[in-house]
Amino acid sequence: MNFHGSANAVEAGYWIVVGVTVYVRSRRETSTVRTVASVAAGGLVLFGVSDVIEIFTGAWYKPVGLLVFKAVCVTTLVACYVRYRRVRRSIAQ
Repeated sequence: MNFHGSANAVEAGYWIVVGVTVYVRSRRETSTVRTVASVAAGGLVLFGVSDVIEIFTGAWYKPVGLLVFKAVCVTTLVACYVRYRRVRRSIAQ
């Protein structure tokens, strides 16, 4: 495996560990936060899976389906962040 592949393997492991950590830590939260965190955790794990796929394809944009997959993961994570901020703001009030 070349440097690019090794770096993607490390990155994939990182995103999967972060996703599992988000899921485990969310168990102590309210049900709404838990739901948002569960979706975010799934998005993080799937983003890690996309890095594993990237090891075999050689680029994040090849095939185009991988690019779309990564874009959906990132869009999901941004949406979860926006939703989380709204939920936290409503809890604080």
